[in-house]
Amino acid sequence: MNEQDLKRAFQEVVVASSPPPSMDPGIALDRAHKARSKRRASITGAAVAVLVVGVGLGSAFALNPQGTKDYLVGAGPSSSSSSSSSAGVGAGMPDTQWGEQWPVGQSDRTATNGPQADRGVLLLNALTASAQAGGFETPKLKYQAPEYQNGEMQRTQAQISTDKGETPEVWVYTAHVPVQKNGKVGMMLAEVSMPKPTDPADPCALAKQFWGMSKATCKVRDVNGVQVGDAFSQEEGRVMQWMSYKAPNGWTVNIAQNASYEGSGYPGLDSNPFPASELASMATDAKFLLGS
Repeated sequence: MNEQDLKRAFQEVVVASSPPPSMDPGIALDRAHKARSKRRASITGAAVAVLVVGVGLGSAFALNPQGTKDYLVGAGPSSSSSSSSSAGVGAGMPDTQWGEQWPVGQSDRTATNGPQADRGVLLLNALTASAQAGGFETPKLKYQAPEYQNGEMQRTQAQISTDKGETPEVWVYTAHVPVQKNGKVGMMLAEVSMPKPTDPADPCALAKQFWGMSKATCKVRDVNGVQVGDAFSQEEGRVMQWMSYKAPNGWTVNIAQNASYEGSGYPGLDSNPFPASELASMATDAKFLLGS
């Protein structure tokens, strides 16, 4: 068989074969609708996936901005990831979802789980690290005084200080840490707040707002060009020294210390845990800004 015979035989087979059935318009329309629905589902699924990842990274950034940045860089540089990372800086936590009176999941002002509670733990860890760096042990002791019902002396708390609908929303984080050396126990306390419009810029005015101790003795202390309120008070039987600092982004930090820990039942330290200069430097440490 030559080339012409082969070509002719192929054409005869094609002609003899049954032609494809004519297309039913109804079936074609139905298939088109199904295809379009499938495409929309795919696009919606992709959008939801992107949103979930974005929310996850936003929460991670609030708690560990550098770690989230490293994750994004490790995933490969892109203009979208870069802009998302930049948007997280200073943006604070995602907007709180509110119930009828309190944020969702809360029965009062205190958050016991979620990103805000996590920030409280972050503050506790930061204060513990500073105390340990100063040569103190930070055991998880319990109160010995009966009125404290054997409660934990090392504790943290995250509270919403504004009400539903108020802006800006303000959360306040507090941590208490017993510091021990040679069997004697003192106290370290940190209180960190999101920006409040009413917070004064003057360091001593800011310090006198702490726990309402308006009669405190205060002087302005310079820490590497940054001003800190160095305050001391004996009001209501409390002998306490603290440093108050307002960061450029509006967040405020109060770091307090006491030679004894009220209700602990342990003998107090011979003096305050830290010299004033070290306590002031501690108040300006960026780790107390909780990734803001």
